[in-house]
Amino acid sequence: MEIFSAKIIPLNVANGDGIIAILNAEQASQYGITQHDKISLIRKGEEYVVDVALSSEYVEPWTIGATTELLENYPIMPWDNVLVSFMRNNPLSLQAIRKKLLGEKITTEEIDAIVEDIQNNKLSDLILAYYTATSFFYKSDPEELAYTTKATAYTGDMYRFPWIVASKYCIGGVSGNETTMILVPLLASLGIVMPKTFSKSITSPAATWECVEVLMRSELKKSEIIRLVEKYGCCLARNGNLNLAPANDRIIKVSSPLGMEPYARMISSIMAKNYAMGINHCLIDIPVGPTAKVNKQEDAERIAQHFKNIGASLGIKTEVAITKAEQPIGNGIGAVLQVREVLRVLQQHELRASDLEEKALDLAAQLLVLCGKNENYQEAYRLAKETLQNWDARKKMQEIISAQEGNPDVDSEGLVLGSQTFDIVSERDGKVEAIDMKYLNMLAKTLGAPWDASAGIFLHKKLYDNVQKGEKLFSFYASSENKLQMAKELAADQAAYTIV
Repeated sequence: MEIFSAKIIPLNVANGDGIIAILNAEQASQYGITQHDKISLIRKGEEYVVDVALSSEYVEPWTIGATTELLENYPIMPWDNVLVSFMRNNPLSLQAIRKKLLGEKITTEEIDAIVEDIQNNKLSDLILAYYTATSFFYKSDPEELAYTTKATAYTGDMYRFPWIVASKYCIGGVSGNETTMILVPLLASLGIVMPKTFSKSITSPAATWECVEVLMRSELKKSEIIRLVEKYGCCLARNGNLNLAPANDRIIKVSSPLGMEPYARMISSIMAKNYAMGINHCLIDIPVGPTAKVNKQEDAERIAQHFKNIGASLGIKTEVAITKAEQPIGNGIGAVLQVREVLRVLQQHELRASDLEEKALDLAAQLLVLCGKNENYQEAYRLAKETLQNWDARKKMQEIISAQEGNPDVDSEGLVLGSQTFDIVSERDGKVEAIDMKYLNMLAKTLGAPWDASAGIFLHKKLYDNVQKGEKLFSFYASSENKLQMAKELAADQAAYTIV
């Protein structure tokens, strides 16, 4: 039921989180609309669902203040007249979510209804949170998960390339594990096409997006990606502007505040975005360790099978690497520190982290075999190592950086870290027997990561290293003296290293 008509007034304001229409507060109150509601804007018979914000200072009665996101995402123009109505719920999607909450299997028709309503912004964050939470409570049905993944992929743009197109994706949970920025230039220099996309960090102090942004622009348009792939065989692009499986973005929005991500939703999101990007060969890295995201081998194997099943249903040749996650990979935790580690490997710097290099070479070899470049792992490993040693991977990275408007001559030792520093030292002689990655991640976030790229932690000692009393274990970097002090206090409460 339409309740009134109003004129669209552009406000040149970006909300940054969701599509919002701003109504006059007094008029909204008259019609029983609150800022927690959703409304429909109806133009030429088409319905567009938006969230509500209220203001009497900037919005007059009978007008609607339109944010940048509203005008960019919907075919509504400034000064258009629209009808305003209460949102019409799809009872089928709500019924299906109720079934999920009860642990029942839902039909393909019900999955389509849920995905459509997510895409059209018709489900409140509360309802969507309930839907997301079902993945914590119940085991996922393989058929249901596969169909949901494909349905989600088709909510956005679809890319298709006439070549073998590869991707590597890590499910996360390991500090410093920035192998993507090594693998992409390495494999691209060997002729493997890699249009790599990624999201902002959900649970870590720095994910690939935060790291890439240290060196270059990652907010790319579809046309730019196609041009870069055709010319250079690769790119490094954030998902945010690409309209890849956008229904998943709302699910991530309700998951991220708790720093939690259900395995089923994570699997579906990863594979939906890979399918939409035109990936046909995919390697999934599942780190397993006592303080990693996945800490049981049987859980890793179950997740791996889901990835393979969904890959088969989507026509993506999928392999899974279950890797050890007993400690951080490399020595840096935080965007700038992790990028320094990446550049040191690409530059073959004498201070490069051997474990980061080794993991990148291992994954590269598996991908080369998966894509048919080499017949066996040993041959592929040698080729990958030669590509690092002869600087072909570094040269390709310089091409990528330049093409994405960064400085190709950037040097690992020229990166600027947070000016506020502090060293955590050992209180005894002994050997490092365990490292708590979750606690290190918490400390890094306290220092300002991932929002402050220069913040983070550098590890001087790794697992099984001998250490003497007074020796540095790790160093803090922060831009804020207050954040540094908070991290120092937190570190005093609990030891991140076990030394015996």
